[in-house]
Amino acid sequence: MLPGLKPDAKTILTNIEILDLPVIPKTMIVIGAGAVGVEFASIFNRFGTKVTIVEMLPRIVPLEDEEVSKELERVFKKTGIRCETGAKAENIQKAENGVKLTVTLANGKQEQMEAETLLVAVGRKPNSENIGLEGTKVELDRGFIKVDPYQQTGEKGVYAIGDVVAGTPLLAHVATREGMVAVAHMAGKPTTPLNKNRIPNATYTDPGIGSVGLTEAQARAQGFKVKVGKFPFSANSKASILGSHEGFVKVVADETHGEILGVHIIGPEAFELVSEAVTAMEAEATVETMMAAIHAHPTLYEAMGEAFNNVYGLAINV
Repeated sequence: MLPGLKPDAKTILTNIEILDLPVIPKTMIVIGAGAVGVEFASIFNRFGTKVTIVEMLPRIVPLEDEEVSKELERVFKKTGIRCETGAKAENIQKAENGVKLTVTLANGKQEQMEAETLLVAVGRKPNSENIGLEGTKVELDRGFIKVDPYQQTGEKGVYAIGDVVAGTPLLAHVATREGMVAVAHMAGKPTTPLNKNRIPNATYTDPGIGSVGLTEAQARAQGFKVKVGKFPFSANSKASILGSHEGFVKVVADETHGEILGVHIIGPEAFELVSEAVTAMEAEATVETMMAAIHAHPTLYEAMGEAFNNVYGLAINV
């Protein structure tokens, strides 16, 4: 929660209180454009709420590939969601019919905003205080618990998994895998530690987002000689059948060896489609391997095959 604010059942909300709203609000301001912020913005926009997103960083879903962020913002604006990035919310107060606040926009101008509800989606903090870690060898990083590859802390026999772990995303499927690794290690059984570069991210907006691995910017920053393949859902037959043409599949690959460095999807069922990319990367398949894999027609995942083909300019349906 932002300093000085407390959530309630009607006006100032987190992802917990918002699920208990008795009626759909006419207006909503969302502070924070990470997964939680954009998901609820997308949901309530479809319910008919007029939604405004305020994000301090230069783009929404800032952890995703930059092109994915741009596409989601384009679609959001098209569907009526206002997105103010590079903006700062201040002087948040309860008003007679909801909440009011001052927003400093990216251009430096200030605007007074009002809405029935305010969703605060600026992140989560670890609940690691007063749980008995004092006097142990457990190390913390801003409250998050440091672990080794097998989820063991600095205190032998004490393990940590899930959102409280330092350095891994706050996702249920990450916690599940960490738990499996920890229990296997406790039992002395062989296990494979979590590979942070193989964790799928799924954002349940409309259009949806699914991603794994390095973004294009991250790959270039790490010194890879990058080749990119993109394929739009506007050229996919199943997307036409579904009437859902927004978005694309983007493959980030190493030009030298054809290694798949990352796959970033925005579009219909993106959070399902990313599973093929996760499997391919876990198996250390190359772009050439995936180009040879036959994709059924008509399916959404044909777009994945075409994106791999397009790394070398060989997509057939563009």
